[in-house]
Parts: sequence; C-alpha cells; structure tokens
Amino acid sequence: MAIRNLLPSLWSGERNVVNPFREITRLQRRMEHLFDDLLIEPTQSLNRVKGEWPELVGEFVPPCDVNETDTHFMVSFDLPGVKKEEIKIECRDQVLMVSGERKKEKREEVKGRLTEERFSGNFMRSFTLPANVNFDQAEARFEDGVLQIALPKVEVAPAKQIPIKEGKMLLNKKEIKSEKAA
Repeated sequence: MAIRNLLPSLWSGERNVVNPFREITRLQRRMEHLFDDLLIEPTQSLNRVKGEWPELVGEFVPPCDVNETDTHFMVSFDLPGVKKEEIKIECRDQVLMVSGERKKEKREEVKGRLTEERFSGNFMRSFTLPANVNFDQAEARFEDGVLQIALPKVEVAPAKQIPIKEGKMLLNKKEIKSEKAA
C-alpha cells in the first residue's frame, strides 16, 4: 500500500495541511542556493549579504607584478589610496613581506543630502625568494600609488664537494652532548 493512501490529507490541495516532502524539497533548494552563493561566488555573496561593495567590507588584496632581470628581482604593487607611512616592508629568511592598511573616505552629496562613509582594510602579501637575493641592498620607491621594490641578485657560491676521510671521529657523542649543554 502506498504512503499516499495512508495519509491522503498530506497530499490534498488543502492549504492548512503541511506537506513534509514539499518542506524538505524547499529546504533542500534553499541549502543549494546558500552553497552556490558561498562556494561559487564568495565575494559576490558576501557583498549581497552585507549589501556593500568589497572595499567597504575590508577586502583588499593589492595586485602585484614580479619580474626578473639579469641583475634584479623587481616587485611592483598597485596601492591606490595607501599612504607611504602605512606600508611596511620586511625581509626575513628569504621571505619578502609587504603589509599595510588602506583607509578610504567617501563623501557624497545628492539633493542636499550628505552621505559620508569611512572604511579601511589591511593587506599582507609575502613571497619566498631564492637564496641569491641581497636583501641588504634592496631599495623601495613609492610614487602615485605604485610601490616598486628592487632586490639585487648576488652570485651564489657553487656547491663544493667535501671529501670523506677514514679514521677517528671529529667529535664523539659525549663531546656533542657537552657542547649542547654549554
């Protein structure tokens, strides 16, 4: 016997009766739309939820170009609306890190109505560079919202073969332990 015959009122055209299968299908469609919005278009769905543009939400990932010449690595960032004082450049363990904050103010007057908005966003980009970069002679210039970093190359010493000799060990286990303790 079919389920419809046991509970005929659930499938009737009555408006006050809840059809659990219809509700489950409706819930499934809502979940599919939610996942489509979050997984397929994350930025657009976030903007729809908040009703704001990306820069108002605080999203800011500056575009960057990395070029290599015979003598340098050149890294350029487009940083519109960022002041030189708000940019930090660090070089540590062959990693170049550029970070900062963009603060923006929007003022609009329409038909005698004034609207002011202030928003900001932090950014951080990092790049692992090869061992032949001389960070001590790196230079950075900032003009018209464009940051350029020149990283000079140095010659890396070629690999050297170490000959293996036979005989007594240079340090025995006791000496290694005492050096670590000291």
